[in-house]
Amino acid sequence: MNETPTTAPRVQKPSGGGHRRAPGEVLVVALGFIEYDSVNRQFGAAVGTALLRQLADAFLRAAPAATGYVEEGDHVLIQLPCNPRRADKVLGRIRAVVANADYAIPETQLRVTPIVGFTALIRTDVAEAQVRARQALEEAHTRLDLVPVPWRDHHEAADERARMRLNERIRLWAQVVASFVLALAVPYGIYEVAGALDVAREVTWTAYVTIMLLLLTTSLGIYAEVLAAFDADKTPKSYGADFPSASAIVAAYLPNEAETIVETVEHFLSLTYEAPLQIILTYNTPRPLPVEETLRAIAAADERFVLIKAEGSTSKAQNVNAALHHVSGEFVGIFDADHHPVPGSFQRAWSWLSNGYGVVQGHCLIRNGDSSWVSRTVAVEFEAIYGVSHPGRARLHGFGIFGGSNGYWRTSLLREVRLRGTMLTEDIDSSLRVTLRGERIASDPTLISRELAPIRLSVLAGQRLRWAQGWSQVALEYAVSAVRSRRLSLRQRLGTLFLLCWREINPWASLQMLPLITYVLLHPAGHSFNWFVPLLVVSSLITFMAGPVQTWAAYMLAAPEIRRRRGWFARYLVLNALFYNEFKNTLARVAHLKELMGEKIWRVTVREVTLPDAVGVRIPEELAEVTG
Repeated sequence: MNETPTTAPRVQKPSGGGHRRAPGEVLVVALGFIEYDSVNRQFGAAVGTALLRQLADAFLRAAPAATGYVEEGDHVLIQLPCNPRRADKVLGRIRAVVANADYAIPETQLRVTPIVGFTALIRTDVAEAQVRARQALEEAHTRLDLVPVPWRDHHEAADERARMRLNERIRLWAQVVASFVLALAVPYGIYEVAGALDVAREVTWTAYVTIMLLLLTTSLGIYAEVLAAFDADKTPKSYGADFPSASAIVAAYLPNEAETIVETVEHFLSLTYEAPLQIILTYNTPRPLPVEETLRAIAAADERFVLIKAEGSTSKAQNVNAALHHVSGEFVGIFDADHHPVPGSFQRAWSWLSNGYGVVQGHCLIRNGDSSWVSRTVAVEFEAIYGVSHPGRARLHGFGIFGGSNGYWRTSLLREVRLRGTMLTEDIDSSLRVTLRGERIASDPTLISRELAPIRLSVLAGQRLRWAQGWSQVALEYAVSAVRSRRLSLRQRLGTLFLLCWREINPWASLQMLPLITYVLLHPAGHSFNWFVPLLVVSSLITFMAGPVQTWAAYMLAAPEIRRRRGWFARYLVLNALFYNEFKNTLARVAHLKELMGEKIWRVTVREVTLPDAVGVRIPEELAEVTG
């Protein structure tokens, strides 16, 4: 953003309010809009200034208590009486009003995207607070996720991150142990206390019935998704409109994908489509790399390819948001840098989007399953996710999920929603925000893009830990509003409740039978457990068979190239029962503890590729850390 004002500062007198407030209840807000520089270049500084003033007037109308504004070149400064604890929500609502206001520029239609930075006027003078608000606005301009950004001391944040990294491995293992203590030792201790109080019979029987109901509910949810997956919504046979121009955004953390990115770009450029197809590679990198020269040469030789270096970006969300201002297509596909969509993908995606859907999520298929037992496991798991769970859930609950890659959006919707880099799973966050707006997300298991899976367990653990904590963040953020939403049907609200809340309960419930059985076996006297009551036997069988049934469904609905690997499914069935399911549940419990402790470190999944000479290339994990 510009540092030097293009016009003399202009002060608007206070518009109202006037009553005294404590300094801590006043915000200094910096307001600007993303397109300011491009507007000035295209239409002149006068138009940019006029738009900025209209933006400020719209802000004052939305916030009558605000005390006017001061122009500072490419932004205005406003004082707003507001409790700092409510600042995010209040400024979020005001920003939404400003974004939807009409701006009159003669004979010109312009899209204006307001951005906001702010700080509380606490123990500081107004001039210092204004400097901090400008710094926050600069960060908002980097993030591009449209969320108002509070000022923060970056030096203190960097010191805190260094301290967290220093003890990260020790803390992680401590959290793993703590999760088992909470899941196993604490319930067992409760049974011991109940025994000492001579109420063990009542407590253990109540616990047994409750645990069985919890496990049965999870199992019945799996069965319901399996049945719905076999009757999933089919790809529309006709197009609601002719093929429009389309774009693809490929987001990359370049040191991580340096070995494969050229192959990915060439694959995208080889795709055919009936209308113009734009390919955008948006990337960030901490240091210059030789592959950048190759990418610039491709961009110079092929006008379809747009190369964007997202300066200052620290997340995939920022990379995608940075690319949105260059998107020319009416709809846009979002892809990770290892993805290779199959021919005809954009045509198939348009069949959904042209028939009333806002987003369509495709099938992410693993293309390196032969690399290790980890990648083979993920290959089968992805068939269960994208072939069974996603389409089954969309059919059952009435809404789908955008999975972060191989998802296609109406461009206008993505520009409004954006991806938020503050969320560890920016894809799930955007999915819930889209659903709460009343938009529809489709799931198409035949819309295939091939990607690379982690080949080491440690890398997979890091990825799934981030996913688990991201889901927890989304549950905390949206569960209540989803249940209360009037835009969602009863079926959608119940589905959201199951998706967001039940998945957070299940990792803890899954272990509760162990401390109960242990207590009963160690204290047989005084118990009259009959493990062979018909109803309980049936419930246990239903619970036990849920995993095998889901694996069978994954095999039946799998893509042909994965389905022919029958041995993979057999090994997955055994591994999932003995290790993998509890491995993921453990990570989910640890994620809860990390969220409770305020740890939010975004780690890029380390890519490992095998070159033609069979030499494994691995990007060091320290280069793959990005702080969100």
